[in-house]
Amino acid sequence: MTKKSRFNKELFYINILIVLLFLVTLFVGYQTLNSEKEKIRVEFENTANELNTRIKTRIGSILSLNAAAGEIYKNRETPHQIVSKVHEINAEGDFVLDVPQLANLTGFGGLGHSKKLIHEMATSLALTKYFAIIKELNDDLVRAYYISKNNFLTSYPYVWSDQYMWKAKMMERPQWLYATPAVNKNRTLFFTPLHKCLRKEKVLVTIGAPFYIEDEFLGTINIDLDVAAEHNFLESKNLHKGTYVIVNRDGQVVAASGLKGYSDKVIFFAKQLLSPEILSVQSSDGKSVTLDSDYVYVQDVENAPWRLYYIKNKLSIYMTPLYYVGMLLAVILLLFRVKTLIKRLSASRDELERQAVTDPMTKLYNRRYLAEITQHMLGLMRRSSSDLAVIMLDIDKFKNVNDTYGHQVGDDVIIKLAETLQAHTRKSDVICRLGGEEFLILLPETGVDGAMSKAETLRQEVEKLCLTLGDGIELRFTISLGVSKVYPDEENFDAAMTRADTALYAAKEGGRNRVCRAEEPEEPTAE
Repeated sequence: MTKKSRFNKELFYINILIVLLFLVTLFVGYQTLNSEKEKIRVEFENTANELNTRIKTRIGSILSLNAAAGEIYKNRETPHQIVSKVHEINAEGDFVLDVPQLANLTGFGGLGHSKKLIHEMATSLALTKYFAIIKELNDDLVRAYYISKNNFLTSYPYVWSDQYMWKAKMMERPQWLYATPAVNKNRTLFFTPLHKCLRKEKVLVTIGAPFYIEDEFLGTINIDLDVAAEHNFLESKNLHKGTYVIVNRDGQVVAASGLKGYSDKVIFFAKQLLSPEILSVQSSDGKSVTLDSDYVYVQDVENAPWRLYYIKNKLSIYMTPLYYVGMLLAVILLLFRVKTLIKRLSASRDELERQAVTDPMTKLYNRRYLAEITQHMLGLMRRSSSDLAVIMLDIDKFKNVNDTYGHQVGDDVIIKLAETLQAHTRKSDVICRLGGEEFLILLPETGVDGAMSKAETLRQEVEKLCLTLGDGIELRFTISLGVSKVYPDEENFDAAMTRADTALYAAKEGGRNRVCRAEEPEEPTAE
């Protein structure tokens, strides 16, 4: 068995073992990966369901307050005594009612005294005990309040009127505008964009519902929620350390967990923190969508203009399967190391083979390489119906160089000639040193005329060369060249080389330092 076949057999068995181990690793990794993805899917589904439940609870609170307000308003026996304490505080007509531990009522535009207005104020103040109940049931509720089209607001918990007054400019805010018939023609519950609280330390979202008595619009009942509560909720559900993001219809980040750059104290737009590709994903129906290096889950929140995103980096999911198959991978890596060592031995063998077809002095190919490529070059010539030419050349009076200056100088002359031949031929041309000072050049896709031109160029370039020896002597040398064509019906290069060699000797006989063209072989006479 040859060394090459022994190397190949060893590599074959190692490759088989690597493949088997790799398949086992894939199976284990695939099962583990699917398990991890399923866990993440279930986590996302549970989070989405719980978020829907939280929203339904808030909506239920609003609807309960709205229903309670309707019942209170319809009760004509609602006490009005406390309304009598409402009073104007300046010439502009701002009016207030401060009842610590209960609620406060503030307004603008002058205090009216119609029975209808007084009854509405009394209704809003009676509603505050329900505000207190809702606040007790919802830890994230910052404030519950009633805004009237008659320019007043009743809110809970209590805030001194000198710290917060309902002003005319506030009627331009979404908390009011989203309830008005001009904007909310269907009288539906609404969610506002994010906004800052009174002291600017919290980011809030308002959920509200218009308040109608029969078909008359009176105002809106709202609750303000701290988005930090949604952030904490997402944090508690983020068991697999992905990225949860809730985005509203205005493109704002309502809450997030694991999102780089996010803070629940700042209002961010989703496009600031998420890529356009992620934001372009619509509802994924509980299935993951693959985007570059991430898996993305998306679901619209029920009864709210919000969308829940979950982003999980693929690599972080793969780390768990890799942990379980680590030992198998270690074995595979060890086998690859063994394989690498065998490849190095094989590379060393290849280098030896290269040296076997290369002239050690000039680094040009030798006769052995010429024999190996003969059929390839001839086959290429026939398939492409192209020309192939041969140039034979040697150094004129090279024996005199060796005898006069020594073999070392002779070697330098041969090396310099080889460098010149390489510098002035194409990469596709094949240059071989046949022995001593004799060289051969194969010129693919080149006819005899082209080969003659190339040979003349080489002759001129060599004629220009000058080697300066150690004692300052300048040594010049020339070459003679013979050119022949290779014919398609020839089985090898022997005939073409013989013709080129004959032309070379003709160049020698003609005075050296010249190029001669081989005579064309005679065509057979047709009978």
